[in-house]
Amino acid sequence: MVQDVDQSRVAVVDDNLPSVQLVVALLSRAGIRNVHPITDSRQALTELARLEPDLVLLDLHMPGVDGYTVLSELRRVASSADLPVLVLSADTTREATHRALSLGANDFLSKPLDAAEVVLRVRNLLHARALHVGLQRRQRWLEASGLLAGEILSGNSADPLHRVVELARDAADADLAIAIQPPGTADPESPPSGPIAIGDMSAAPTEGLAQRLASDTMQTGAPRRVDPGEAGTASGAALVVPLIGTARTLGALLLCRGTGRPEFSEFELEMATVFGTQAAVAVEFAEARADQERMLVLSDRHRIARDLHDHVIQGLFAMGLRLQKLATQIGPGEYADEVLEHVGDLDGTIAEIRSTIFGLRDGDSLSRDRLRLRLCKLTVELGVVLGFEPDLRLDLRVDTVAGGIADDVVAATREALTNVARHASAQHVEISVDLTDSDLILSVLDDGVGMNGARRRSGLANLAERAEMHGGSCDVERAPGGGTHVRWVVPLSEPPPAMRLASY
Repeated sequence: MVQDVDQSRVAVVDDNLPSVQLVVALLSRAGIRNVHPITDSRQALTELARLEPDLVLLDLHMPGVDGYTVLSELRRVASSADLPVLVLSADTTREATHRALSLGANDFLSKPLDAAEVVLRVRNLLHARALHVGLQRRQRWLEASGLLAGEILSGNSADPLHRVVELARDAADADLAIAIQPPGTADPESPPSGPIAIGDMSAAPTEGLAQRLASDTMQTGAPRRVDPGEAGTASGAALVVPLIGTARTLGALLLCRGTGRPEFSEFELEMATVFGTQAAVAVEFAEARADQERMLVLSDRHRIARDLHDHVIQGLFAMGLRLQKLATQIGPGEYADEVLEHVGDLDGTIAEIRSTIFGLRDGDSLSRDRLRLRLCKLTVELGVVLGFEPDLRLDLRVDTVAGGIADDVVAATREALTNVARHASAQHVEISVDLTDSDLILSVLDDGVGMNGARRRSGLANLAERAEMHGGSCDVERAPGGGTHVRWVVPLSEPPPAMRLASY
């Protein structure tokens, strides 16, 4: 848990060069070699901010800016635990000692210096700071684990893995965190999942190195630290830990710090490894919860669909039969015709309910509008451009069409209607979508001016391309009574479910 004090950064602020050289030599002989002299007190604060030292050795009496001022400014930004200050001064008066300590100095040594005492005081202060930093790091990881449980396990995170990357970056005090997922784990119908990166990309290792580190860690399950030299010329230290769940390996987590920042310690690697295991289990749990909730919704939708079919449709069907029988008993005439008209309305209502049933049974409709509704919206939208609303006739099974074909049906309909609006000068348009056992057939028929050479054909080129992408075809011809008939046909991946309206 404690950082090796020999790797700590020490800054010596003193205008007396021989005194600075002496301190550097004493510490170097004791194994503390990362020592940075600052002999111009006017630049001290700027240099200290750049160096981010673990300990400051400070002289009090310097020209330009004295040590008291430097100490006071340091305490504005860092506590005595975060940045300890050891005062080295020839001023042995009680006033100087009291003033330095009251401003936040951690310790005080008088010149001339005792070599052994300097080394012991420096090591004690560095050790105390290392303990403090270790406790802070542990606290950050504990807070991250708490947030992990509070957000992901409770189902409050929309993207659990993305949240894991955010929490890990903050807990590790890293400039960049990257989650790399193993190949072949994404849904085959979804685009492949790329790395999730959060933070400063300038701290990233090369892409090849990142992939190699992630691959090695996923295969072996072993976390590791990465030296700055290995991480690439544009980056600093890094560590990589596996995300191993109970059922599978979700990937690897790469944490990076920029050039010049401290390397990761063994303690940090240990904490990140524990967090990675917890995170992987939490993500798996969140995925299982989402799947369970999705199955509950689908189950409920199927139950509603079954009840609609078994009770509502059957009741309407029986009502239609009674009305049809009543029309027969009344005999020919105005009243019988009105009753039969109501029978037709019931038939249309049954068709709509059956379409709703198929929409409820279609899992894709959980996340997007059904095709019937999309086409209805489209005709209303383009009716403003046409000056009239087209007639729309749809197969009752149209809502069983989903995915890319459904998207292209909407796009093809929009393209065809746009061409009518631009070129046809039509007064009437009929749109139909029919499903056979193997094909979907979109038909758009207008009563406009008919074919007009290349101009019309170039406007319909997108229709043919969309059909050909699905292995289908698009034919554009002059309609028998004038106008243009567009027939757009694509094969279905599987036959649509059998559904026919019963006649009374």
